[in-house]
Amino acid sequence: MKLATVSPDKAAVVARIKAERAIAVIRTDSIDSALAAAKGFAPTAQIDGVLVQPMAAAGREVIVGINHDLTWGPLLLVGLGGVLAEALGDVAVAPVPLDQAQARALVRRLKGADIFGRYRGQAPADIEALTWLMVRLSQFAYDHAEEISAIDLNPVIVHDAGDGVTVVDALITKRRGGAAELHDAGSVETKAVLHDSV
Repeated sequence: MKLATVSPDKAAVVARIKAERAIAVIRTDSIDSALAAAKGFAPTAQIDGVLVQPMAAAGREVIVGINHDLTWGPLLLVGLGGVLAEALGDVAVAPVPLDQAQARALVRRLKGADIFGRYRGQAPADIEALTWLMVRLSQFAYDHAEEISAIDLNPVIVHDAGDGVTVVDALITKRRGGAAELHDAGSVETKAVLHDSV
């Protein structure tokens, strides 16, 4: 078994590491505790290293995903809450592919859609970037429907208008001979995703 990532609730993620002069300063005990937590979660895992990456800026958290339904085929899901999506239960689902107008309509179907506007002194969220991500993901799922069982982008942080989105974690479940095979894509940098083709 190869451990590519561990969820923050497994204590193997160390957040808010201080940076000095663009060089990350990481305490050895932080790495040791993260590795120990990972080994505790998956004792037989082969750990090849430690990934250090920038902390995503704050914003509104959502989940965006694809699930393959036996009747409908690939369906795109968008929901509020990111890591709290299950607790909030505020999701909308549609068959793929979607265009920009359909993606916007799907976001508007969320009960808590008002948080994307001017909310409690915050600037409006970058709905254009969120819907662009939804459209691209839906097209990718449509194009690879025979290969992909599910895609989970969670959390996706929607920043202020004009600042894009950040996909903090991504998991692709690939279909292989009827069995699901997991591929963890890890974090995706916002600006790169929004300007490069998927």
